[in-house]
Amino acid sequence: MNQLKRHFTVTHPFHPLYQRQFELLSYRKSWGRQFIDFQYDNGKTGAIPLAWTDADQADPFLTISQGRSVFRVSELLQLVELIDLATQSDNGEC
Repeated sequence: MNQLKRHFTVTHPFHPLYQRQFELLSYRKSWGRQFIDFQYDNGKTGAIPLAWTDADQADPFLTISQGRSVFRVSELLQLVELIDLATQSDNGEC
């Protein structure tokens, strides 16, 4: 992780602050996960998982896919299983 980074951008595509840039205040660990503390435009502070920002080391999969896909094959297969289960329960098959 880059301890000298002063600003970061939210990179999680489903986060409401996606693509916004903030001042990075500090790094911390809580409940086994890395977080960064930041300051909103109005002066209040917040926290966000480090992995949801560009302050974290780049995910090799996302780097190689260059934004063409945010899902790995294993994740898509899990999604297919969940859809199958939901479809079966909707049809009264469960």
